[in-house]
Amino acid sequence: MKHFIVLLLFCSTAFMAQTKLESTLSTELISFTLFNYDNLIADSYEDQSPYMTQLAYLLGRATQVPESQYLAILNRASFKTESSPINYMMALNAKTKELSGYYFVDE
Repeated sequence: MKHFIVLLLFCSTAFMAQTKLESTLSTELISFTLFNYDNLIADSYEDQSPYMTQLAYLLGRATQVPESQYLAILNRASFKTESSPINYMMALNAKTKELSGYYFVDE
């Protein structure tokens, strides 16, 4: 019985790690991230917090992970130095998959 439970947990974790978000949510995240890329990585003289808060809200709503965890990721220096919208989105997609088991864009 103990082995069955371990196997069940392993399989559910493996399944969760490969779950793409619903198409509507994925499209919303992709569109927001690409359209607002320049605001999300804004220079220090610009206030990017409304954009980051909105993106954290969208991610939290889609994955049920607290927005504060996404805000912590979005505020990392590595995210603020991504060189292109696509790289930013793919890095965020990878972190979302790592954090929640969900992803919003196929790699």
